[in-house]
Amino acid sequence: MVRIIFFDMDGTLVEEESSWRIVHKFLGTDHLARRALEKFSRGEINYEEFVKHDVSLWPRRLPRSFFELVFSSVRVKPDARMVFNQLKSRGFLRVIVSSGLDVLAEKVCRMLAADECVSNRMIFDCRGFFTGVVEINVDPSRKMDVLNRVCEKYSIPLNEAAAVGDTVHDKSMFKAVKISILCVKPGVPVPDAHGAMFAMNSLKDIIQLLC
Repeated sequence: MVRIIFFDMDGTLVEEESSWRIVHKFLGTDHLARRALEKFSRGEINYEEFVKHDVSLWPRRLPRSFFELVFSSVRVKPDARMVFNQLKSRGFLRVIVSSGLDVLAEKVCRMLAADECVSNRMIFDCRGFFTGVVEINVDPSRKMDVLNRVCEKYSIPLNEAAAVGDTVHDKSMFKAVKISILCVKPGVPVPDAHGAMFAMNSLKDIIQLLC
C-alpha cells in the first residue's frame, strides 16, 4: 500500500527541465553554467561547488522580484493539477522534492496544493536582495535523505512510498521507495540505467498505476 508520493519538479511537474537554467537563459549565462554541470555530472565537483559556481555567474544583489519575474512564465504540465487533485481525493500525501530553486518550487507547490515542498532556499537580505547564498536542502544525488526525513515526520515507512521523476538524477529517490516511476515526454528516449520500476509518458498514467 502506498500512502505518500514524492515528485521531482523540474521536467516532471513543469515543462522546463531546470529552474537554474531558466535564470541562466534569461541572463545569458547558460553556456558558462553548462561547463560546471558537465563537471558535476562527471563527479569532478560536488553539488555545493556546483551551486556556488552557478550563482557566481549572476549579477550581485538581484531583487527577489527579478526571480519572480523570470519564473512568472513557468507553467505546470497540463495533467499535473488533475493528478494532484485525484491523489488528494484518494488520501495520498503529495510531496515535491526538488533540487531547483525555492522561489519557483514554492509557486508550484501553491499551484498544485501539494502537502509539502522541499527545495533549495535562496537567501535574501532584509531588503529583499539575493545574497548570493543558496541553502542546499536537496542534493540531487542524495534525494533519499529528504525522503527519509519526510517519511519520519509523517510516521510512514519508505516501503509505503512512491516516487516520480524524469531523469537519472532521481535515481537515489527511486532506490528508496516501493514504487518508482520515470515520466518522460513522448518521443524522448528513456535514459539508460534510470533505476525506476516503471517508465511512462504522461503524469495521468500514475493514477491508473497507484489507484
